[in-house]
Amino acid sequence: MTRFILLLMVVTTANVTLGQRNKRGGQSEELPSRSAMHIAAYEHALELNDFVTAISCLNYVVSIDGKESPYRDTLLMLYSTNGNLLQSYNLAMQLREDGRDTRMVKEVLAEVYNQSNQPKEAIEELEMLNAEFPSLGYLWQIANLQYQLQRNSECLESLTAIINDSASSGIAVPQVVGENQQQRTSLLAASLNMVGLMLAQQEDYANAIKLFESASQADPEFILPKQNYAAVTELMQGEAAEEGEE
Repeated sequence: MTRFILLLMVVTTANVTLGQRNKRGGQSEELPSRSAMHIAAYEHALELNDFVTAISCLNYVVSIDGKESPYRDTLLMLYSTNGNLLQSYNLAMQLREDGRDTRMVKEVLAEVYNQSNQPKEAIEELEMLNAEFPSLGYLWQIANLQYQLQRNSECLESLTAIINDSASSGIAVPQVVGENQQQRTSLLAASLNMVGLMLAQQEDYANAIKLFESASQADPEFILPKQNYAAVTELMQGEAAEEGEE
């Protein structure tokens, strides 16, 4: 009787162990379908513009797939689109360290640095992008950051390259023209206006006015060069009146 009980316990234990192994094996076999389920949920969430759910679903997929997951780039794009700066930065740096320093990785890092008030780092990323994928759009972003840092000679060089490119007249960029107000104008007109501002700040008023006139000719609807022209003209007249009184 004792032997029978011992034998029964051994058989039962073996069955339980085998069952546990099969259960774990079943879970492993189910992973692809679970991953597919989360991808389907991600796609549905994206249709609803539910970025939080979409990000959560993709995080699950990436955790299963590992570093080679093709969805890491998609996850980076979602983080960036949703304005998750810290997560965007961390994932972009992980991708760079893993040898996947793609165009999107550089663009996301440039945007993160720009939004985080780190213009020098943003310029470095944009310069790498522009060297690999020459673009007036990148050059315009670089010029704005150079202007912000008062790198006047570099900024003028960037703006001159834009102005001398005939394609700049056909590219539209937004410009702030008032509180909570924007106006789209040609890249050519925006660049001419910025050069005019730089000259005005250097008190080269005569040439500044010429640049504002050129900007207005490039886009007659563009408000800023007209306002800048009027402001500089008034300033010149005031200085002339003071000189006359002396």
